Amino acid sequence: MSEAIARCQTPSPLLFSDVIMKFYIHHLYMLLAVVALVVCMCNPLITFFYQDSPTVEMTNFVFRRWAEGTTSAAPCALGILLIVSALVSMFMLFICLFQNFALQKRSAVFNCCVLAGYYVVMLAFVLILRGDTRMVELHWQMCLPLVSLILTAMSFSSIRNTEAKMLARANNFRLRD
Repeated sequence: MSEAIARCQTPSPLLFSDVIMKFYIHHLYMLLAVVALVVCMCNPLITFFYQDSPTVEMTNFVFRRWAEGTTSAAPCALGILLIVSALVSMFMLFICLFQNFALQKRSAVFNCCVLAGYYVVMLAFVLILRGDTRMVELHWQMCLPLVSLILTAMSFSSIRNTEAKMLARANNFRLRD
């Protein structure tokens, strides 16, 4: 009898492994999307070269005139959209712990809409500032929200496939007589 009690009290590795979260590929996609968004937030996006006035550099949060040393916080909407997108991506990583696939898919669709809105706002700023420019230099960091959008779409597809596999595995389970 005491041997049976001792066997129940010793922790088995199988019980501990049930607590560890399974790693799916959409976790990696969302982590890479967050990294891409953070890198985009920290770097300049566009440099405008005007004929009669100094060079203007546009980041996600400010316009910076190099010769005058002045800044304007007009494009902070771009930064706010990136912050919202990064927070939604981090939220998706957090809810992966609970395997709530419906909420993950909704969050991925919302994140794609926010990133598409980012490019609409970016286009508006570029068209407004393009007026009398001599040259516009686009930096490579401008494509990082697009990379994040693609990674989020890939994550959405992976979440759907994982959910379908789990449902198929659950439907194939049968009780023994």
